[in-house]
Amino acid sequence: MPRDNETLSLLAPAKVNFSLEILGKRPDGYHELKMLMAPISLYDEIDISPLPVNSLEVFSEGSEYVCSGEENICHRAASFYFEETGISGGAKIEVRKNIPVGAGLGGGSSDAAATIMALERLYGRKLSEDSRKKAAFKVGADLPFFFAKGWALVEGIGEKVTPITPDDTLWLVVAHPGVFLSTAAVFSHRTNVLTTTSLVPTIMQFNFRGVSEGVRNDLQEAALAIEPAIGELFSAFENSGSKVTFLTGSGSAVVSLSPSRKEAERVAQNLSAVAKTGWRIEVAHTLGEVSLFFGVK
Repeated sequence: MPRDNETLSLLAPAKVNFSLEILGKRPDGYHELKMLMAPISLYDEIDISPLPVNSLEVFSEGSEYVCSGEENICHRAASFYFEETGISGGAKIEVRKNIPVGAGLGGGSSDAAATIMALERLYGRKLSEDSRKKAAFKVGADLPFFFAKGWALVEGIGEKVTPITPDDTLWLVVAHPGVFLSTAAVFSHRTNVLTTTSLVPTIMQFNFRGVSEGVRNDLQEAALAIEPAIGELFSAFENSGSKVTFLTGSGSAVVSLSPSRKEAERVAQNLSAVAKTGWRIEVAHTLGEVSLFFGVK
């Protein structure tokens, strides 16, 4: 059992989708997906400490789109943990949002996965593998990916995760146009319009060349149709010298892939020079292995 005054501090990373293929719609209404995903060096910060039995307090700051209390995904994640393990406990969870919301960067799922892993550490009991897969359906589709704490091939709705060892650290420019994009709206729009998806090679080499040649996102056309600001970002990236630009997840964040840190910083500088009000531009890199915990208070 945790000590009453123990607080864990965590960094919960964002993710990018280097590929996102939609294979079809399942009988349960979910879409069958195949994705190559990697965590990146853009983080939310979380402090979590134990509380008495059946007490859950969640506080969030940093984004107008994320509420505190029972509607926060971290509350749902903590409730799921206690239900699945049968542990009688509670927690105070404080989230400082830095990852843009509604951007396809997985910030909410990362926070939820970090919450569960922190509770595992505090209470000394891990979720079973079946429970970790179940979390995709009960808490958030990207949780099993974040449990893997590294690059992964992700299938199903997100519950099937195959860890991958990358060949290189890849450098990125992550740009957010300052608009929230609903995942459900993007999937719905794609379902209701005719689309043609060109054949793209499957990514087999996890280095700059292999990834850049296989970048794909089957939701990109729908996201562009819904939100013109995404198209403006793509155009600005092209004019800033980006060679490989893609939408991550269901958007609205757009990512440029660069062969080096120097090149990524050059693209970011050029993009910043023409940025519109509300745009946020970050240079980041992929993470080979994630270490969530950076302190115990």
